Amino acid sequence: MVNRSAAAAVGIFLLVASVYVLASPGRIDIIDGQYRFEVARNLLDIGSPQIRDRYLGGGATRGRGGRYYVGYGLAGSVVSLPLVGAGRAGDASGAASIDRQQFFFSLTSPALGAATAALLFVFYLTLGVSRRSAFLWTMVAAFATLAFPAATSVFDQVQHSFFVLAACFFAFLGARRDSVPLAAAGGLALAVLVNFQEAYAIFFPTLGLATFAAARPAAGQQRRALIRYVVFMGVGGLGLLAWAGINYVRFEHVLFSGKGVNHPAVLGDPLVGLTALLFSPGKSIFLYSPPVLLALFGVRELFRRERRLALATLTASLAHLALVSSLSFFAGDWCWGPRYFVPILPLLALGLPMFQVRARSDRVLLPVLVAAGLAVQVMAISVDHHRFFYERGLPAFFWDGNPQFYFRESALLNRPGEILEAIRHGVPPEADAFRPGPYPDLLTYAVFGGWTAGEPMEFTGPTAFFWPAREWMRRFQVFWLPRPWPLWMSNVPRGERPINVEIGTGILLAVALTGALAVRHALVH
Repeated sequence: MVNRSAAAAVGIFLLVASVYVLASPGRIDIIDGQYRFEVARNLLDIGSPQIRDRYLGGGATRGRGGRYYVGYGLAGSVVSLPLVGAGRAGDASGAASIDRQQFFFSLTSPALGAATAALLFVFYLTLGVSRRSAFLWTMVAAFATLAFPAATSVFDQVQHSFFVLAACFFAFLGARRDSVPLAAAGGLALAVLVNFQEAYAIFFPTLGLATFAAARPAAGQQRRALIRYVVFMGVGGLGLLAWAGINYVRFEHVLFSGKGVNHPAVLGDPLVGLTALLFSPGKSIFLYSPPVLLALFGVRELFRRERRLALATLTASLAHLALVSSLSFFAGDWCWGPRYFVPILPLLALGLPMFQVRARSDRVLLPVLVAAGLAVQVMAISVDHHRFFYERGLPAFFWDGNPQFYFRESALLNRPGEILEAIRHGVPPEADAFRPGPYPDLLTYAVFGGWTAGEPMEFTGPTAFFWPAREWMRRFQVFWLPRPWPLWMSNVPRGERPINVEIGTGILLAVALTGALAVRHALVH
């Protein structure tokens, strides 16, 4: 039984990872990732998390010794080090090597996204869900929610989600088995998590509730539960100490991480943020991840079965929603959908197998929401997400002072037209460069908005480039080619590709088949 379940979990990881990698852009698709890659690269080169790329200086802050550092958590670069190192195999110099390293760096989210799916499957089994049902609901969570496009981007929220789910799983398993070491393992996941974003400290007291037994414990059991809770919190707290130490090394101040420099005010109107995240056509979680509705319906059954676990996941999710809603940049732009929801999607997904089909309407609702979710995610990975923003000539912080934007505009509703245009007209004849930005020989470097021949253009107003944004976009192939790397790389001369497309695709298809066969064997037998 255990061996079959383990084989199924490994098979799910291989299957989901292969699909995620094949659907990913194979390049750094947002400037945030370029900073994290730069830190990872310098950690390998000189053992320092500093920024040396002169084109990234605008987002960095001067720190100890006159060196420049960025405010992104160090964990977002550290977890990518094995992949960046793998990208250095062979020739470690020149543009071809940098492209290959950045290609491998972009696979960090697919890898941890697939690990999240495998762990979710194991969590379902721990809750008593059958293997077949656990597999099907894991596929829903992996491919019919916002986790899918998030796992095909260098945005790191899906990486956060793995450590959120791991913290909850080990806390719960520690309660099930009355194990302090398992509670400590959950705390260790939290320690890593706060080195992505220190704000995740809000999960310490909330997810810690899962360390308590579901039943009413006797006096001795209450004491053991309290020990587990304290250990969970204490080990997680070591992560905050590490975060403070990293700050001191970089900026000679334990509480300054470099965030918020050259950035609008952090706090906004929480009512506006909450309303937009729930109900706006531009950022509603229910539009971008329809199966979340099924998960919420299943929470009631989860409460009946595992009250403390349900309480932990619900309080953690509500605390996270309250925090994100209060941000001026609650939407997380520039991105597809409400990406700040992604870290808690696995927690919400615990309610999916608990959804009860009680009426005829439920039998209709379930496949409709799953199919709608899958359709939305397929649209998400079809073309580059920057198109929506550049077509409108938006400045970097367009959301500042413009909270109603998401009630007027929607990347989701605009996407079908973008797909049809790309299919009908293809790449414009004037598109003589692959992407806008520095280092024109690099295919996998991040896109820079408003880039001309040599330097980025300045924005002249809240919605204006120096010249029409759509005309500017037509000069770059990246906005018109399909987003997945096997498709756009096929349009690049063979000698300029970061990897061999045919061999890479063949290997991934073989891995996917291996994973599918492992899952099938575990489910059938």
